[in-house]
Amino acid sequence: MVGSLANRRLDLPALCLGSVVIDVRAALVIFGPLEPPIHGPLTTLLGGALVAVAVAIAVLAGYELASPSIERYGLDLRWSRSSIAAGALVGTWSHVVLDAILYIDARPLAPLSANPLLGLLSPAIVYAGCVLAGAAGAGLLWLRATGAWKSVRT
Repeated sequence: MVGSLANRRLDLPALCLGSVVIDVRAALVIFGPLEPPIHGPLTTLLGGALVAVAVAIAVLAGYELASPSIERYGLDLRWSRSSIAAGALVGTWSHVVLDAILYIDARPLAPLSANPLLGLLSPAIVYAGCVLAGAAGAGLLWLRATGAWKSVRT
């Protein structure tokens, strides 16, 4: 939903990629190659910031590579370095914060071992909030894609 509302300030692909890439390590722990804990150095604010830099570079490179095709087909894809960086950072840090609320092994303030966010909200509230925000964001994207967003805003 955040990406839909802040279209010019947050790059949606960077936000989505940033929020998903954080879980690569967790998936590798769950499926075998890495040892626990599931939430390691990437699910910290510092780790999330470093992941956001990598995501921003990857998304920027992707846009640069895709620019000729985008222009050829006359697609209106506006992006800026700042919106890509902001999207990547919001994506990674929102994931870190949600993990910190939900999981006992998350350490958002590493190297400090404290997790002041743990249990701040119940898992049911966090998951319901994510589902509702996703549905609202999808609805906003649909409104924008169909042109109805302009009539709603005026």
